[in-house]
Amino acid sequence: MDNERLRIQYQNNIGRAERLRDVVIVQLLELFNFNNITLGVPIESRIKNLDSISEKIERKDIDLENLLELQDLIGIRSILLFKRDLIQVSTLISETFEVVSSEDTSDRLSESEFGYQSQHYIVKIPKTWLSLPSLAGLDEFFIELQVRTLAQHIWAAASHKLQYKQEAGVPPPVRRAINRVSALLETVDLEFERVLNEREEYVEHAQKSVEENETLNVDNLARVISEILPAQNKSVDESYAGLLQDLHELNIVTTQDLKDILTSHLSDALNKDKEKVAEVDVISRSIPGTEAYARLERGVYFTHVGLVRQCLRTQFGSEVLDRVMKKNKEKLG
Repeated sequence: MDNERLRIQYQNNIGRAERLRDVVIVQLLELFNFNNITLGVPIESRIKNLDSISEKIERKDIDLENLLELQDLIGIRSILLFKRDLIQVSTLISETFEVVSSEDTSDRLSESEFGYQSQHYIVKIPKTWLSLPSLAGLDEFFIELQVRTLAQHIWAAASHKLQYKQEAGVPPPVRRAINRVSALLETVDLEFERVLNEREEYVEHAQKSVEENETLNVDNLARVISEILPAQNKSVDESYAGLLQDLHELNIVTTQDLKDILTSHLSDALNKDKEKVAEVDVISRSIPGTEAYARLERGVYFTHVGLVRQCLRTQFGSEVLDRVMKKNKEKLG
């Protein structure tokens, strides 16, 4: 394909590619939220620019007839906090999208190679999505989905910067340090796994021996909120620790104290939620592909923590709550 034809095809399709990317990110956020998948950082994405496409065609000597043949024109990367979620995300991707191919990049590596570990999927949107007019024809595009843990991502970024791909290419004085860093990052994933297992054991035990009026901690705070508040408001990354500080400052120290506040003022908070959804400026400021945008798509505005704080505003007044939140924010630096 000559450069002029490539440029015209790119200009004709870039808008559609961006729209598809935003839709897929929203769907991924919904999947992660519903299945309690924790992201280490916000989802990353890009549309390959013309220079990158031209360079790839030349470098790999690709005989490209149509821009839409590129399988990595649209790229989306999900960086997870916990390694155990990789398996569940793989299942969710298979159930949600039409998977063209998949690869574990660690399978490419020999014992003497350092490359990063990541799960790569080439997907298309399912035919069922095409009934929506805004998505008509977007099944022509391929999408590359990358999934890795935060520790794997740190290694990928560092190894790319250092350009150390094989042991033979690493200066001998640096080799031990590189091996040590690689081992430490693998240990991070394993230790997070151990922490999760221990926490689950604690939560399970706590639920079996639950008291009517427990002192609030992060875990029983999350449990009480999830039991009382609407599921569609729940965020992937609720700030329970910050809320717990605010509650203690307001002398709300037990699960019953919290339940009393929520049952007394939840109706007002939900009405405020509806008002916020209806505000034009809120909608106009929302960025497609973000979790806040995904909540608006569900017809809600506040997270669970946001709804609790609305209840606190009704109980104590905005001035008091704002002062408490500012004080606790300054404590955290």
